[in-house]
Amino acid sequence: MKKKLLVSLLVFSMALGLAACGNSNKGESTSGSQDAASADNTESSGADSTNNAGNTESSEDGKSLEVWVRNSYYDEVTEAAKNFTATTGIAVNVSEPSDMSDDLALALSSGNVPDIVSIDCVLVPYYSSIGALKDITEEFAASDFKDTFSGGLLDLSSYEGKQYAVPFAPDVSVLLYNKDIFEANGLDPENPPKTWDELIAAAQACTNDDVYGYMFSASDAGGMMFTFCPYIWCNGGEFTSEDGKESLLNQPEAVEALQFITDMIYEYNVTPQSITSYDWTATEDAFKAQKAAMIVQGSSAVGTIVNDGYDFNAGCALIPSPDGNKYSSFSGGDSIAILADTDMPDEAWQFVQYCLSKEVQVDQLAAYGNIPARSDMFENDIFGSHEEYDILRQALEVGEAPYSLKYNEMYTPWIDAVQYALNQEKTPEEAFSDAKEEIDALLSE
Repeated sequence: MKKKLLVSLLVFSMALGLAACGNSNKGESTSGSQDAASADNTESSGADSTNNAGNTESSEDGKSLEVWVRNSYYDEVTEAAKNFTATTGIAVNVSEPSDMSDDLALALSSGNVPDIVSIDCVLVPYYSSIGALKDITEEFAASDFKDTFSGGLLDLSSYEGKQYAVPFAPDVSVLLYNKDIFEANGLDPENPPKTWDELIAAAQACTNDDVYGYMFSASDAGGMMFTFCPYIWCNGGEFTSEDGKESLLNQPEAVEALQFITDMIYEYNVTPQSITSYDWTATEDAFKAQKAAMIVQGSSAVGTIVNDGYDFNAGCALIPSPDGNKYSSFSGGDSIAILADTDMPDEAWQFVQYCLSKEVQVDQLAAYGNIPARSDMFENDIFGSHEEYDILRQALEVGEAPYSLKYNEMYTPWIDAVQYALNQEKTPEEAFSDAKEEIDALLSE
């Protein structure tokens, strides 16, 4: 059994490495992609490559909870651990693996695992399927926060009807726009586009020799998942079937969405033909340099707006939909889970509960410019004083993500299809039909 688990982990880790080749910094926080693990290191516990600058004291009985967290939320969890220990007396060591997926795979293969992990939410189904995570269905059902999460986040935390993680620190995609460019081109800076037609009209009004109306990270598989999938969903399409066993990219609604962004380049001329060379950082930089009037990004960018971090007036809005009624967003970020092999299950669940409390969800996450996973944690002075946070709350409510045990393995056929269409090497229908065949072959293995 352990040998089978090790093989599965190594194959998965190699797939993550392949997916990481085209990823930007955002890929780390939304896609779960990481560098490939080396088979020569399979005897390692993975712990040697972690930053464990957090609380390293032990309880009176010499035991302590070991918590692994990604860089995106390391500071928040470290502070939470200190406060938790001060309140409960339970010691918590917080570590930041240099590569969460590789280090966790190695730890699982060696049996030397942490008690708790905060991991990319799209990877929870995979780790649940191999028995790495503890079934917390009963604990979750008895919690006072079980009904406070959006469907998209909650779906990713379960596997075969059982709960294996809890949404912890979400990241959702929204439209960013430059209010100054809008105003300079006769657009109402307080009235961002709501429909696809309005998006094109605004982009055309803003496009000139120095500025493109709309840009996106077309060389970045994770970035395109995060920023383009919502266009498929709000058009009534899906990336995969509900059980994650079949790709639905060949459906008309998905093809129409791909045609829409292809037309941005060749019909409406609001996006550069070189867009397939833009990764997440290049797109972000274009917006910061006021070379792009509109882009789609995540929660941290909205935090930049709130904190006046741009050199111009910026705003955010829900991603436009065909009719301005059915909106969508990508539900990314981290979920928190207990490892199946923990010898401190009760203490671990106590810490998970604490991470879902106001002290962490508001006092810690908000302090670092993030948003809470719980819908009932937006009613406070911090979030209530900025209309931008209400946009994130709305995005969280309509958030989705593809459910799959092989999420990152779908990256290559996905980004290939997008680029074939954007480069006019295939029609959108041909590109997504071919991608469906490749993805279905992966999912059937």
